[in-house]
Amino acid sequence: MIPVAAPSRVLERLRAAPDGPVPILHRGPHAVYVEVGGWCVGVLTAAAAQVPCGLRATGVSSLDRLVPPEPAAYVSGGTLHVGNSALSIGRVVGTYVPRVGHEVVLQNASPVTVEATPPATVAGFAASHVPGCRIDAATAGHLLGRGEGLTPLGDDLLAGWLALHRAAGVPTPEVDEVVRTAPARTTLLSATLLDCALHGEVLPEYAAWLRALGTDQEPARVRALHAVGATSGAGLHLGGTIALDSLREAA
Repeated sequence: MIPVAAPSRVLERLRAAPDGPVPILHRGPHAVYVEVGGWCVGVLTAAAAQVPCGLRATGVSSLDRLVPPEPAAYVSGGTLHVGNSALSIGRVVGTYVPRVGHEVVLQNASPVTVEATPPATVAGFAASHVPGCRIDAATAGHLLGRGEGLTPLGDDLLAGWLALHRAAGVPTPEVDEVVRTAPARTTLLSATLLDCALHGEVLPEYAAWLRALGTDQEPARVRALHAVGATSGAGLHLGGTIALDSLREAA
């Protein structure tokens, strides 16, 4: 049995899932992803990106010894089993964005924003896919599924943009409608993370950046966010800064 902490919506998904086998989508030493009820649910060690759709294993440094090379996974009574291990949920963890007040949104861009230059690949992608550094429904449709990997860079930009709007309490109905088509247009993990962003659920590094906006802690929080994945954290951050710039111009 592996003790885990679970975001509330992952717990809801598991409780609603019928008993039976679930497909394994991706396996690594620090993360295993399975499909549960049309969602991608992760089993994560502390070394993995703590995605808001993941069960966080406590006191486990690697999944290699606990999960066989070709494991089977199934749900029974609302509990996920991977290989020979049942994942026992001991506590619920918060994954929601902190509230970003009007005064934070309206403040001038800090020197930190200038200092936190995204990697060239991320900046170049945004320059070619986000005309005028603005995201609308048409741009969102163009970004969905663009890029390589389990979480394409276009989706990371969208997720960061959506999450910032949720933190600021600003609705985005036109873009939301486009993003809800993600299950047919991108990877299941990325579509799940976009659904999380629609509900204001994010990586802890993204939430920490929002809490640090405009403070002397922001540079360190930006660096920590950029360290997530090859380009995922930088993509999330750039999507958030695009949203901030747009909200400031509209105010």
